[in-house]
Amino acid sequence: MKAPLEVWVEVKESIKDFLHKASNEVDETKEAGKILKKYSHGHPLSEKEKALIKQQVFDILKSVGIGIPFVLVPGASILLPILISVAKKHKINLMPSSFR
Repeated sequence: MKAPLEVWVEVKESIKDFLHKASNEVDETKEAGKILKKYSHGHPLSEKEKALIKQQVFDILKSVGIGIPFVLVPGASILLPILISVAKKHKINLMPSSFR
């Protein structure tokens, strides 16, 4: 059994990792917003920009798909890790890119 201090350190590191990944996802979404603004003003997009927009749209949909059940479905905190694990076995990626 781990000492309480060891457990606290692991929890603290997990929280820091989650916040870093969430911050990265926010930054990517802001970048996508800037690209969409550029496109809305009639400027053409590069292939890299198109790929970033596509990836970010998928990431947002994945975040919403995971976040809503977590809030609304009782027991989702138990079911979601199982769902993600089963999806991974079938080569389906449910996690946003920053969390991979």
